[in-house]
Amino acid sequence: MNYIPNIISGIRILFIPVFVFLLINSNYLACLYLFFIMGMSDALDGFIARNLQCESVFGSYLDAIADKIMINTSFYFLCVIYVLPYYLFLIVLLRDLFIFAGILNNNSFTSNERMRPIFLSKMNTFLQIILVLICLLFLNNLSSIGLIQDLTNAVIFTSIFSLFEYIYSYKSYITQKSFRFSADI
Repeated sequence: MNYIPNIISGIRILFIPVFVFLLINSNYLACLYLFFIMGMSDALDGFIARNLQCESVFGSYLDAIADKIMINTSFYFLCVIYVLPYYLFLIVLLRDLFIFAGILNNNSFTSNERMRPIFLSKMNTFLQIILVLICLLFLNNLSSIGLIQDLTNAVIFTSIFSLFEYIYSYKSYITQKSFRFSADI
């Protein structure tokens, strides 16, 4: 049972090229259904891991990587078809790259620490998924451009502030780590 959340995250990654294929071939209804499934799988793998107590270091990173690939790929191709502005994609991508660089700098991949997103980051991911769904609804003539603009602003806000919170948390962590190191000497 411990592997079920990881399989769900892996399947989400495998669905991404299918989503892109459907999107660039203007099959927007199928895109909507597929992305909804991908978004639900994000919630499902975490729910299963917590409730079956099968959380793992590998699983926490796989889930985060699957989320970032799913969101950034979706945003990029929604920019390509002129539904989202490119600056949104750049803000979200740069935020994710800064966080990834912090993880690499901290050697978190080699430690036994699970990836623990902050609340604002969870809210940001949720809003990003909702934004993609609203864009897909818009492409199916089921939503307005105004809602996309409002959600775009919310995603920009949560992206920037969650990045600042990660930077602050990272600085605090490094300070504590160096304090523990100097106390051990």
